[in-house]
Amino acid sequence: MSARFLPAALLITAAALGLTACAGPAAPAPAASTAAPSVTAAEFPRTIEVPAARGGEATTLTLESAPTRIAALDYESAEVLAELGLAKQLVLVPEAVTNPTLGGHVEEMAQVATTFPVAMALEAETVISLDPELVVMSPRHGAEDTIGSVLMQSGIPTLQLPDSWTDLAHLSSNIALIGQSTATEEAAETLVSTLERGLEPTTTPNKSRVLVLSNQAGRAFVTAGNAFPLRLLELAGAQDVSAELGIVTTGPISAEQLVQADPDGILLIDMNGSGERMFAELLENPAVAALPGAQRTLLLPGKDVQAMGLTNTISGLEQLEAWLAEK
Repeated sequence: MSARFLPAALLITAAALGLTACAGPAAPAPAASTAAPSVTAAEFPRTIEVPAARGGEATTLTLESAPTRIAALDYESAEVLAELGLAKQLVLVPEAVTNPTLGGHVEEMAQVATTFPVAMALEAETVISLDPELVVMSPRHGAEDTIGSVLMQSGIPTLQLPDSWTDLAHLSSNIALIGQSTATEEAAETLVSTLERGLEPTTTPNKSRVLVLSNQAGRAFVTAGNAFPLRLLELAGAQDVSAELGIVTTGPISAEQLVQADPDGILLIDMNGSGERMFAELLENPAVAALPGAQRTLLLPGKDVQAMGLTNTISGLEQLEAWLAEK
């Protein structure tokens, strides 16, 4: 293992990320907390009640002391820990959080000693070798099945969040659990409050039919299923077109499918900083280009519409609402 990156053998296609500008940049949303938290020894040991995940049972997590070495195995958990003022305690994070198109704490994450491409390629031995005092992970990429049990058996305190980061309710509950595990409840409550105030549904929905695309694995992917950007789209008062096509998971989309969808507009999510380039082949297809909706696009960086963007999604929602309101 190199000083910063895990072995190249762990690299897999960016499609596994599963993450899923016409408008000018909006003012950044206020950060919930940037100062390092003050945690006293008196706050530990502590035992956290962790609700049951789907198909599982409720568990408890006991921490004897404040964790000073934390491994975050998913993007959102890493971003939450940094937002709560714990970036200096991180010893392992996903590589994606160092991408300025996706992450909101790029400078802090660049200082983390070790990164990995995707959780599905991560081995328990790698995490254990870093001697973390707390591991935080969510069920989105299946790592809880492959390495979660191994970490717990090894005696490393492991917070297995019960829910993926698919909507505001799950964001709020996961943030609260991370706050409890790190004795940063006050900062966590502030972050949740900021998100709940900023991510309220529009009072003037227009029901525009919108197709959401992202640039992954060198091409355009349709965003579908329980992806957070679709929940943001609903808050903005629009309808997701992918469901009409019977598409239930994020993946490649053909020109024929886009023509069949015939959306009123297309939201383009830039996941890698390449802008509109990877969407060009699909959108310049003659049949697609002939659609009125294909001429009405909005390009936003991933951090403005993905859950890992946290308070940046407030700005994303504002930009979506302004775009949808255009005649």
